[in-house]
Amino acid sequence: MDDVMVISAGGTIVSSDRGGGFVPDTYAARGIFTLAERFINERGHCSGICGVFGEAGVDSSDISPENWQLITEKIYEAADRGVKKFLVIHGTDTMAYTAAWLSLTAPAGVSVALTGSQRTPDASDFDGADNLRGAVNSLFSGRSGVFIHFAGSDYDGAFVHKEDASGLCAYVSSGAGIPRPYGRRLIKNACDWRAAAGQMELIHLHPAVMPHFTRRRILILEGYGSGNMPERIHSMLCEAFGAEAEKPVIIAASSCALGEKSASFYGGVGIAGLAAKNFQVFNQGSYSLEFLIALSYLSLSVENERPEDILGLYLQKY
Repeated sequence: MDDVMVISAGGTIVSSDRGGGFVPDTYAARGIFTLAERFINERGHCSGICGVFGEAGVDSSDISPENWQLITEKIYEAADRGVKKFLVIHGTDTMAYTAAWLSLTAPAGVSVALTGSQRTPDASDFDGADNLRGAVNSLFSGRSGVFIHFAGSDYDGAFVHKEDASGLCAYVSSGAGIPRPYGRRLIKNACDWRAAAGQMELIHLHPAVMPHFTRRRILILEGYGSGNMPERIHSMLCEAFGAEAEKPVIIAASSCALGEKSASFYGGVGIAGLAAKNFQVFNQGSYSLEFLIALSYLSLSVENERPEDILGLYLQKY
């Protein structure tokens, strides 16, 4: 039995330019698999490769909840065989989203390290080899749960955000902790992922925003600071979802990447003020925005009529 399963999802770390721009490439991927296997063997362990989206994988901007579910299913299948350690090779643009999803859905007791690179394997400053070696070392350090290893640091899957588009230190931590997994194996293809995704929306509240509110089960409002918002948006929400309308569940998020973000900081104003108008309002805490999106999707996938029941397992209600 393999001690580590290597799951390749794609990304820059397995990309090269064959004349049409940098895209995931089978030849580059094979070189990365060889590197990963070597680092695992150096620790005295063996590995197996799972090309979950084909040998080369996909550009990380193409990752969807359908892909999240497939990665989760592959981890469960291997865990059923006794595998406890997983190395997920992934593109950096959506790695934090996948890490957040897996922190909710991976089986308890396993260790999942996600890593990738900001440079392609043929670049002079390729960072993928160091990231791979560091991720393997972290897997065998005794830590459990889901985390991203990048540029020499580990980041908990529910509290990590990509902050730098080009620097080798791409990620920052929004907080700390390991949330308990949802604890239920999701049924593969239980619903069309687009149906659940279509019932949630993220709205960034900037000074010029004039959103058009449509029927959604969950609205993530990314406001200022700990959850402040323009008064005009408050009025627009109350008009769009009046006394007789079914109101969406509100998650008060923050434009700030770091620190504890609680809508209660502003008392009865800002996003928290919507609670007085019979909206259900949840605080972000120190979870990343990526985690809020993954959690919202999970809640709509498994508890469509009352997604707030799942949200309440992780977020504090105002």
